[in-house]
Amino acid sequence: MSKPVILADLQAAFPGWTIWRSSTGRLWATRNRRLTGAQMEQGLEQTVSDEDVHQLVEQLRHQDRLAAEAG
Repeated sequence: MSKPVILADLQAAFPGWTIWRSSTGRLWATRNRRLTGAQMEQGLEQTVSDEDVHQLVEQLRHQDRLAAEAG
C-alpha cells in the first residue's frame, strides 16, 4: 500500500506554490505570484497538474529550476 499524499508536506516542500487536490483526485499546483510573459516564454508555467504525486513533484522541481535559471 502506498503512503497517502499529505498536501501540507508538499506545500512545505514547495512554498512558492499553492497545492490542492481536485474533486476528481488530480493534484494541482499554482504559483503564488503572477508570471510575466517573458517568464512564460522561457518555459515557466503558472499552474501544473498531474494524477501522480511523484510526477507532480518532478514538474515542480523542474519549474523551480527554470525559475532559478531565469533569475
